[in-house]
Amino acid sequence: MKTSWMILRPLACVLLAAQGYAADFDFYGRSGDAIEIDLGSLPGVAPGATFSDLVVLGRRERHEALTSSDLSQGDFASDGRFWLAPNPDASSDADPATRGYQGVVSGSLKINGVATTFEVNVRPGSTGAGAGSVGQSLEGLGRTNNPLYVAQQQQRLRYLGYVEDGGSALGVDGVFDDGTDEALRTFQAAFTAGVNTTQANVDGIIGPNTAGWLNAVNAPAWVELVDPDPQTPGSFSVARMIGDFDILPARDPGTGVRSGLTPQSERFGTDWAIDLFTAGAVAAKADTGRTQLMNAMSTDDGYGSAGAHSTHRVGMDIDLHVDSSTWDYGNGVVDAEEQKVIDHAIAFIQAGRERNDYRGSVSRILTSNDDILDGINAFAPGTAVFDSSGVHLNHLHVDIYRPTRVAGLASLAGDFNFDDVVDAADFTVWRDGLGVIYDASDYDLWVANFGVARGASVALAVPEPSALVAAWTATACLLATRRRTVC
Repeated sequence: MKTSWMILRPLACVLLAAQGYAADFDFYGRSGDAIEIDLGSLPGVAPGATFSDLVVLGRRERHEALTSSDLSQGDFASDGRFWLAPNPDASSDADPATRGYQGVVSGSLKINGVATTFEVNVRPGSTGAGAGSVGQSLEGLGRTNNPLYVAQQQQRLRYLGYVEDGGSALGVDGVFDDGTDEALRTFQAAFTAGVNTTQANVDGIIGPNTAGWLNAVNAPAWVELVDPDPQTPGSFSVARMIGDFDILPARDPGTGVRSGLTPQSERFGTDWAIDLFTAGAVAAKADTGRTQLMNAMSTDDGYGSAGAHSTHRVGMDIDLHVDSSTWDYGNGVVDAEEQKVIDHAIAFIQAGRERNDYRGSVSRILTSNDDILDGINAFAPGTAVFDSSGVHLNHLHVDIYRPTRVAGLASLAGDFNFDDVVDAADFTVWRDGLGVIYDASDYDLWVANFGVARGASVALAVPEPSALVAAWTATACLLATRRRTVC
């Protein structure tokens, strides 16, 4: 029985050289992945070719390229395999508002001694299953590790925003060093159950559970809480709070005044916690008319919170300011200001109960006011815990619990441009790379999956492949089918 390619083959050819491409090879991959490039397996590379002098252009961008030799996966000189780890902080990012790096990474190498160029088109997102996902074999500090898995783990951690103790960016080199351990422990502690969890409470080993979270659709990212409508720097006042929330500034050096000129250092955390906070603040403002002041979350690396807030180290704790008139232990009668605090706490609890795979929920609230305690527990029994020390008179300490993990998604067969849908654009990529990167079997994959979207249960309403083939063959030149070999 003839395949769709066999029907097409006598009708068309591809003049790749005439297209005017800047690079000899044009690849695609995702920002959160260590993107594998296997040159030795491509139809455009002659069998038995040799590879050397791999260079990624734009040294200041700090994209990492690691060969099979670097990662103990083979011999780059004979197999031509390497992995590209895009730098999330590269200045040439085409879409700074989206997590990670998006853009084109260019490079060169020699194949059989001939200078050859390549481009990798880096798309948003990450791969959560199958080829491109993060692997594991119980990697950890001081263990016998798989360097490829370590590189994948490092790339995913830095894509998600996790840094070393002290704030240095995580490198990708396949070596499980102290910095990797530090970033990993913050990540692990974020999804670990319990309260007051810190980096010291996790094992620092990447097994199936940790890898599952690294690959999850809703893996916790480390992000900054940004006030969309802050008070004017230099004139901050609790009495003049605006919007749904404000962030309590740090004290100015020398004067100790919270003027707004010195930003709060503890304004970072997981996106789970920050999404809960912003949603809760919106609901609280709508209910009470009062802007919620955020006293503290975590520092940019998590570890730096240890000095002031020993339990605020993993982005899953929030301190909510309460009005100064409630800074007492309670007298058995809930006054108007105490009721506002209770209403705000309930708003955050309710926000966490809404179905949202990317939002945490309230697991515990600490208060030193017994009236507020009773009011919260009347709505959510057992949620509020009394602190007799008085430390939590001027704020509520909120512990956040993780959402349910959503399993990571594999790439779609036939989605050659990694935009998460198999459509006409993929046909163009296949056509332009035919004989160099793709062959007849890739066309059959495209046909078989045409219209399928990644993560969707139904196909999209897109044109029939036959219509696209007809349009292409009508404009293609009729030449004998031949294989195009780059080197």
